[in-house]
Amino acid sequence: MAVIGMGSQRDEEVLGSLDRVCDHGGRQWWLYLSRCINCQQFWMIAQEERVHDNYCMKRIDARVAAGIVTDAIWPEDFLDFASVLRLERESGQIAQFLDPNCHALVATAHDLSRERPDITFDEIGYLLGIIPSHAATLMALNPW
Repeated sequence: MAVIGMGSQRDEEVLGSLDRVCDHGGRQWWLYLSRCINCQQFWMIAQEERVHDNYCMKRIDARVAAGIVTDAIWPEDFLDFASVLRLERESGQIAQFLDPNCHALVATAHDLSRERPDITFDEIGYLLGIIPSHAATLMALNPW
């Protein structure tokens, strides 16, 4: 696994060497499969551009890539948005927002709650890099 910040020099170097093979699409709008143009290695990539602005990447073998392409069978690593946010948080690659009630935070808090109705304010706060009481405030705001 690797987490690369968007707009960094590493972002340009690494992602410039990848060709997109297919998108997951649907509810997993952030997820796609790429292949290195140099070594032909496959990478599953979660492009999280809503909160922390990172690419979360996992190298996968050709057999797993074939399952994605032919049968739409994706490994579970990045299938839920909370897992992607958690990986970013644990890597230390998190953002700070000037507007603490911006639409991206409000919408993401609500999406996390829809994705997992039992999620706590503590966990939402952790994933978004905010305190739990602010997560509760975000949930009280209308995302639309």
